[in-house]
Amino acid sequence: RVPILSSLNELELMTLADSMTEEKFDHGMVICREGEPGDEFYIVSEGTAECYQRTEGGEKMVAILSSGQYFGEIALMTSKPRQATVKSNGTLKLLIMDRSTFARVLGPVNDILKRNMENYKKFSAMAS
Repeated sequence: RVPILSSLNELELMTLADSMTEEKFDHGMVICREGEPGDEFYIVSEGTAECYQRTEGGEKMVAILSSGQYFGEIALMTSKPRQATVKSNGTLKLLIMDRSTFARVLGPVNDILKRNMENYKKFSAMAS
């Protein structure tokens, strides 16, 4: 259900599944906040999450994430602070992985993640 993980073999997928925890968030809860340090990677398991970036006029929604989509990789791959605030829209279930596990387990998809980071530049331009 997570397209970016389709290149992983069965053993890598089992290792990934064993290394993630599931957490439930009620409507409106903040999962991560723009500008804060990030130590976790998230995959949406159920529900939707909304991504907001600060603008001169407040906050602007720049993306809606649903099942199978992910966020949090930029902070883990670049050590930059979080690039957006992510909030739950309704009940949200996330699969969560910490920094050290992310580096060890997701090595095979690292190039894909880096390439996909280019999409966030488009979101930043939209928020401006």
